[in-house]
Amino acid sequence: MNKKIYFQIQEVITKYNIEHSFLLMCINNEWLDISNEATPILDEEDISRVLLIHDLKETMGVNDESIPIILDLIDQLNCLQNKILTLSTNTK
Repeated sequence: MNKKIYFQIQEVITKYNIEHSFLLMCINNEWLDISNEATPILDEEDISRVLLIHDLKETMGVNDESIPIILDLIDQLNCLQNKILTLSTNTK
């Protein structure tokens, strides 16, 4: 089992050149599932999600109202992919 690696917000801002206000917007809009908002930490999945949201907004021009829809669809696809992998593993 892989151990999750966590990052402080400042580490993410510095490493990925993401603006603090953008990261806070993602948290405030609940596009990220941050369990402890007092001292938020991000795991690798959260960081991938932030980078995806950044690309959607900045590169592709997606508006804020569309972000949750896109994220939900991606989550559904990931869930389906995991179910397929589980089924294929169990049938071997």
